Amino acid sequence: MWFSNLICYKFKQEISYQQDEFEKALEQDIFRPCGSQDLSTFGWTKALGKHGQMLSHFSQKSILVCAKREEKVLPAAVVNELVAEKVEQIEIDENRPVKKKEKDEIKENLLHSLLPQAFKKSNLQFAFIDLEKGWLVVNSGSFNKAEELLALLRKSLGSLPVVPAFVNFDLGLFLTDWLTNMSPPEGFAIGQDADLQEADENGAQVKLKQHDLSSDEVQKHLENGKQVTKLALDWNERIKFMLAEDGSIKRINYSEVLKDENADIPKEDMVVKLDADFILASEELKLMLEDLLTSLGDAEAE
Repeated sequence: MWFSNLICYKFKQEISYQQDEFEKALEQDIFRPCGSQDLSTFGWTKALGKHGQMLSHFSQKSILVCAKREEKVLPAAVVNELVAEKVEQIEIDENRPVKKKEKDEIKENLLHSLLPQAFKKSNLQFAFIDLEKGWLVVNSGSFNKAEELLALLRKSLGSLPVVPAFVNFDLGLFLTDWLTNMSPPEGFAIGQDADLQEADENGAQVKLKQHDLSSDEVQKHLENGKQVTKLALDWNERIKFMLAEDGSIKRINYSEVLKDENADIPKEDMVVKLDADFILASEELKLMLEDLLTSLGDAEAE
């Protein structure tokens, strides 16, 4: 329940989901394992895993959902080698070159024959919806993967009126200003990691880790025109994270004080513990995100 990366969206209008209706909507796209000829499948699975029964978990004005993807593993190198062997054999036996169209057909036939015996791998993608402030937060560091979950949710619900949460802000300018003046927003502190890049897309890059970002060396990079593309921040000494100019939030680290708040819940009662951890983590993340939006000048977040 402790999200490690965030791709954040905001609903464009007030929302109100009822659990029974929401659950029935998700059931339309429930996860199913790959069939013999499926390359991959993607669908909803139990939000609390083996400890729950529902596809959605409603708790304190938030909804937790989990999508599962299963994929067949067919290493490209192995497939290409088999195709090359088949092509070579045809050219020898029939004394003719094999053209691209025929090569593609050979590859497709090979894939169909290999799929039933291919290994499978799966992964889970969590997200939560905040019914109060209108957040939709995906536990992912990739916009592409987050959009896959959104597409599935949109398919299940019929509509999903959301936009990227930071789409109206030039985060690179904010990050650069905060580091240049060592003046992060109220409640935030600058950490020790940052990525800098020259304005040119192919310009020089500087990656700083465990570095004194107030040093003269860093300031010289900024004076020479480099922009901050990623910056480590600490929110109220409770959550540390890396904010990128594209709006993604990565490498989330929760303070021990925060994680210890539910330490007294016995592990034997996993449903209670998972629910408590979800409430704790989601509420903290929502407060942090609201503070971040306010610092960018979003009047609605105030």
